[in-house]
Amino acid sequence: MTDNSRVRVSIVGVVIVALFSALLARLWFLQVGADPQVKVEAVSRSTRVVQTQMPRGRILDRNGEELVVNQATWAITVDRTLDDDDRAVVLGQLAELLGVESSQLAENYDDIRQSRLKPAIVAVGVEEKVRVAIQEHAEDYPGIDVEKLTVRHYPQGNVAAHLLGYVGEISAEQLEARRDEGYQESDEIGRAGVERAYERELRGEPRRETMEVDPTGRPVGSPIDVEPGRVGNDVFLTIDVNWQRAAEESLAQGIEEARTLQNRNIEDHYETLKAPAGSVVVLDVRDGSVAAMASYPTYDPATLVDGISQVEWDALNDPALHRPLLNRATQGEYAPGSTFKLITGTAITRYGLWTPGTTIRDPGYLEVGDRRFRNFGGIAHGRVALERALTVSSDVYFYTAGYDFWKHWDEGFPDGLAIQETARDFGFGANTGIEVDEQDGLVADPEWKRELSYRINEGDAREDNAQWRPGDNVNVSVGQGGMLVTPLQLANAYAAFANGGTLWQPHLAREVRDAGGDGLRTIQPNAYRTITIDAPTRAAMHAGFVGAVRDDRGTAAGAFAGFPLDELPVAGKTGTAQVNDKGDTSLFAAYFPADAPAYVVVAVVEEGGQGSQIAAPIVRRIIEAMNNLELSDVEANEDGVD
Repeated sequence: MTDNSRVRVSIVGVVIVALFSALLARLWFLQVGADPQVKVEAVSRSTRVVQTQMPRGRILDRNGEELVVNQATWAITVDRTLDDDDRAVVLGQLAELLGVESSQLAENYDDIRQSRLKPAIVAVGVEEKVRVAIQEHAEDYPGIDVEKLTVRHYPQGNVAAHLLGYVGEISAEQLEARRDEGYQESDEIGRAGVERAYERELRGEPRRETMEVDPTGRPVGSPIDVEPGRVGNDVFLTIDVNWQRAAEESLAQGIEEARTLQNRNIEDHYETLKAPAGSVVVLDVRDGSVAAMASYPTYDPATLVDGISQVEWDALNDPALHRPLLNRATQGEYAPGSTFKLITGTAITRYGLWTPGTTIRDPGYLEVGDRRFRNFGGIAHGRVALERALTVSSDVYFYTAGYDFWKHWDEGFPDGLAIQETARDFGFGANTGIEVDEQDGLVADPEWKRELSYRINEGDAREDNAQWRPGDNVNVSVGQGGMLVTPLQLANAYAAFANGGTLWQPHLAREVRDAGGDGLRTIQPNAYRTITIDAPTRAAMHAGFVGAVRDDRGTAAGAFAGFPLDELPVAGKTGTAQVNDKGDTSLFAAYFPADAPAYVVVAVVEEGGQGSQIAAPIVRRIIEAMNNLELSDVEANEDGVD
């Protein structure tokens, strides 16, 4: 060997020794010399926490009747340690057994929402014979197992569907907001109704297993730590399931009946009312608790348990199909029509425009400039004071008040917007604070009209259409002209009148208990405003509402013919709201017993005709059910009144 060769060999040897020395030093650093933080990071990279949701709590009515519970179902899982070829074979076998396409099972296996640390769920809700076949012939299905899951079940069918809501996979937005609370991708969460409002109580604590994983992320051995978790708490609601069922049945009957009536707004041909949708609210006037709440059309929450297709989801939200998922009791917005006379009547005496005994001549119309505002049907009621004006629903009485208030506004007097201010005091134009989603409604006033005009008009038309004219306030006085309320807001306003002036925050839940039945929390009623109504005004209005049901000329007298009013007095107000290019909205608000009010019942039917025709008979049947009276059929007459 030459000297040059020896030098080259020596250099190579030095390099090799240096490399091995560096590797040994790095190994020593990782195993001995690294600081504690590096050690923690190394361990965290070799472990994963597998989280499994525990069963949700039940939802029950005020009497303990189960509305939502958990039901066991069987799911087929596939071991993730199977190689691709073996997995393809067993998925093909499963597809043949289940009668589905293997591609669907493969898609479920690859679903990114599933944890890679647990066997993949490829089918849910499998039949008993399938479960038995797999378990009895396990050798034919290597890597396949059958696992018991719990899913939401509805013992009462689709009763109270809108109120209860449903659960679904957590959205990206929800996950971002709730990750600190322990939520993970693919977790289920309440998406609507009580399921959403009381998510924290119903969810419970998930089971957590800490697993060692190999460099590929696959679990190694048994869990090294287990936190057992806790099932969710039970939520008891304020509703009575029997009253709820009666409300839904009565509403459905009324809508079917309305569709047999002629639409009187169509003059050039015969056409029946469409009556596509409606809602009912029953409130306890003593504490604001919801005794029943119905919305039509409805849906079956069981169809959402295992997820639905995009086509099915779109149908549930399709305006052409009247959006079955929409809870119209809290999210529907309607012109209140003559039911709004509660507000105008209160404003008249509250702001000193007239006394309860002041009489107004009603010839059947009121002329304002070159416009003539007519009573329903053009009927002339003669001289009427507040009580009689409510009983016979004299629009002219309230038109006149609206016109007089406008004059005050035009002259700069502070009571010019008395109707609007009173409406806001009764809760219109703002959320009621109920636990579920709701709309604000709208109180029409000069500011609203100006903003609307500047949004939809251009040029000179902007300023011209922004003017608050006499007719605007005249329309507002009878619940038209831009006024919008939700059925819940309307019920809450009448509840405040019925109980003497306390505006309660409506609520759906009464109590939260743990799985063992121990009470954890009672939902306390919240009275958030007191409305002052002087005694003479309240007496006159109450008598007017009683007369609307009992008097021969009362607008709801026909709907309550034969009802035992001597035993169970009822007070109420009909409403018929005109809607551009559509049939009238039918409304009725009632409270009972009239002499010692306990409950308010409100019904609203879109394009359902006059208030006395459909809404009032619906309310009558619900009151009958709540008092164990013989149930009448919801029947309408062709000659309804406002």
